[in-house]
Amino acid sequence: MYLKLIVYCNLLILTVFAGEVDDKCRPNASIKEGTCKLITDCEVALRSIKKNQGHPYARCGFSKSFEIVCCPDQVDLQPTVTMNPFKRTTSARPADKFGEVDTRTVRIADEACKQIIKNRLPPLGLHIIGGVEASPGEFPHMVALGYGGPDVYEFNCGASLLSELYALTAAHCVDTLTQIKPTIARMGVVELGEKTFNPNTDYRIADILIHPDYLRRTKYHDLSLVRMERPAEFGVNIGPICLYTNLQDPTTSLTVTGWGKTSITKEDKSDVLLKANVTVVARSKCGQSYSNWRKLPSGILKEQICAGDPQGLKDTCQGDSGGPLQGLDDHDGQYRLVGVTSFGRGCGSPVPGVYTRVAHYLDWIESVVWPNGLDTSSN
Repeated sequence: MYLKLIVYCNLLILTVFAGEVDDKCRPNASIKEGTCKLITDCEVALRSIKKNQGHPYARCGFSKSFEIVCCPDQVDLQPTVTMNPFKRTTSARPADKFGEVDTRTVRIADEACKQIIKNRLPPLGLHIIGGVEASPGEFPHMVALGYGGPDVYEFNCGASLLSELYALTAAHCVDTLTQIKPTIARMGVVELGEKTFNPNTDYRIADILIHPDYLRRTKYHDLSLVRMERPAEFGVNIGPICLYTNLQDPTTSLTVTGWGKTSITKEDKSDVLLKANVTVVARSKCGQSYSNWRKLPSGILKEQICAGDPQGLKDTCQGDSGGPLQGLDDHDGQYRLVGVTSFGRGCGSPVPGVYTRVAHYLDWIESVVWPNGLDTSSN
């Protein structure tokens, strides 16, 4: 990932006092009554972080890596639906917030997402402000695909964990010119670490399924599923991502993550998982940047989505392929997988990158990952 770092210094002055969970406290000058809670248990603080990258409440201290915040005892927690960029609308009733399911259009992917929301806390990295390095637990669905072995592995692509057995990546990551395919999936790490097999983080790949419409000679339908030999052990640092099931473009900032190249002049790849914010670019505008490409005979299709940084400072690059383009829902604190990194025009360019739009492939994904509904025991 090419991330040309520009640092903006933001000085946040917060009241800090010694306090433990359940102690009474004063959240701030305008709110007099509060209780010390883990940040993950204070909904109003989480919502403020997701919206403003910070919260206005006093800090009681820390419990391991979790902040203990002085959470207001009484506050209006009703969602302000007009601020939610991820919406589904119907003519029959008001819009549902992203993550809730309209039972008339329910999908297996939506039901799987409800289970993820029920069983997982919001990512641990929500309280980290600024920086380009991801924090442990921030992207628990992030997977690094390792090639080669059995002694040394090269991590050349990313993927997103969808279930205990399956991860989603790009077809060109598994159908290479050299026909060298990934053999392991490394999970639950921010630093890639050693290139040897680690039984604590590495899962051997048992099967690879390329989307049936993918052709190597074009850039379309660039999607593949990999199946692990054994189920992933879910925990704080490992867990599946919800799928974005809306065909409309998100209107909020999205995030790309990967261990790819960090420079346009060097071959060095990052050993640390990097993240960058990008914005969606309209397909008509994006197509102008890719006109007359031999591998895009029909231009940019509706099955693709474009995103980038107009200044060319943040971009995906070699080694990021197959990784996620994701958006953070501002109500439940979980990421949604919007796209899979496919290709771009160089690295660190104002030309947007192109991603495979996940919502167009839900039928295929669901038929493989959840062939018996949400019973994955037979997968």
